[in-house]
Amino acid sequence: MAYIQKRIHPSGTITYRVRIRINGSPDMSETFPTRREAKEWTLKMESAIRQGRYFGKRECKERTFADLCDRYISKELPKNPQSYKKLEKQLLWWKAHLKDYYLCHITSSMISELKDKLLEEKTPRKTLRSHSTANRYLAALSGAFRVAVKEWNWLQENPLSNISRFKEGRSRERFLTVEEIEKLLTVCKTSKSPHLYPVTLFAVSTGARKGEILNLKWKDLDIERQTAVFRETKNGETRTIPLSPFLINCILEEKKKRIMFSEYVFPSNDGKSPADIRTAWERTVEEADLDGICFHSLRHTAASHLAMGGASTLEVGAILGHKTLAMVKRYSHLSIAATAKVLFRMNEEILGKIRHGT
Repeated sequence: MAYIQKRIHPSGTITYRVRIRINGSPDMSETFPTRREAKEWTLKMESAIRQGRYFGKRECKERTFADLCDRYISKELPKNPQSYKKLEKQLLWWKAHLKDYYLCHITSSMISELKDKLLEEKTPRKTLRSHSTANRYLAALSGAFRVAVKEWNWLQENPLSNISRFKEGRSRERFLTVEEIEKLLTVCKTSKSPHLYPVTLFAVSTGARKGEILNLKWKDLDIERQTAVFRETKNGETRTIPLSPFLINCILEEKKKRIMFSEYVFPSNDGKSPADIRTAWERTVEEADLDGICFHSLRHTAASHLAMGGASTLEVGAILGHKTLAMVKRYSHLSIAATAKVLFRMNEEILGKIRHGT
């Protein structure tokens, strides 16, 4: 029913892997640093299985991961329409590997092995997944299990509760200079995509996310007040931002060129969904020879220039829609010139009087 395998790793480390087979079901496995710990865990699990305690709730023995995944996609994902497609894609990846397993058979070690597989596979774009992308896959899976535990009562515990996440690199700090912005916008005008220039201008002008811009509808634009309302934001809150006259004129000029009406400001060819500018953007960045730039860099660019122009962290946060002050603190060092003026003025008002004896 159970066996222990000694494993010697290239580094010289020795571990002991336990596998337990339960009535022909998929294996349970765990890895331990010593044989003693491996034996203790084996005895504990075999005892729990004999007493029927391992399987816990009846749903664990009757429901497969496919059942959980399908229900979560149909019942829970519609509550978050902006992230629906991305989360669905991530969950279907897990379903492809776990669909036939009963919930009681899915262990932390099983998830851990698949976690490593996330980094080994190539995406449709022929690149390996980054640590941050792999962490998003783990978060999607954990969310599904969390609902199954707390709301559906299908499980006793979340098998990802003890799974560590990959260490992610520092967030992108690259932002465009004024000269680089001008160069990028110039190349955008030559793109075959009719939306690339206005969308890029929108991002640089407002710091809005790509999804917020592409999902924008005409009903959310107030030309007279020069504002736009983002209703499907990343943090789930509605946000209104001001638009410059230059940006509004650009949008209206682009609208005049269209033959088909669409509720979207930047529509797809059939007008039924938002435009897809990904390929056009990548070609433009390559042509403009701007290394280390992604579309999100435009958001960082807007925030950085706001800070350097004297905007406070609260003002930057309000424009970008950051939920916490910690999220905008990385821009505080860029506003040092504006901060210095305030500080020096205070120093002159207080210490100046002391220095002059008044």
